[in-house]
Amino acid sequence: MRFDTYKLCGAAILCAVAVFLLRHIKKEFEVPLTIAGSLLLTVAAFGIGKPIFEYISDLMSSSPVIGEAAGVLIRVIGIAVITRISADLCREMGAANIASSLETVAKFEIILLSLPLVSTVLESVRALFSEAGL
Repeated sequence: MRFDTYKLCGAAILCAVAVFLLRHIKKEFEVPLTIAGSLLLTVAAFGIGKPIFEYISDLMSSSPVIGEAAGVLIRVIGIAVITRISADLCREMGAANIASSLETVAKFEIILLSLPLVSTVLESVRALFSEAGL
């Protein structure tokens, strides 16, 4: 599936203009239209990201260390995307403090998820230094 950035930008701008106009005419359609536009673009983003995930999947099968790193990378990307979408929706609904708290929680989750990988890298560096006699 091929996506054209210009078409996606055009669709986003059309959706934003429709939301802007509906805000003044029929306020009850504003949130559903915003959610529909966001979902449309999110589906497009996952379609665009499919080759990236396929590439990472190929890397995962090449070696255990790379596989572990690629697995962490996929989870981190997923957390970041879901958090961004959720936080933006919270902000759109006027809950900026909840959005900020959600982003903070996600950052800690990403750090926690990355700790085993950091530990593996540090162990590898330590082993290299000990082999070099340093």
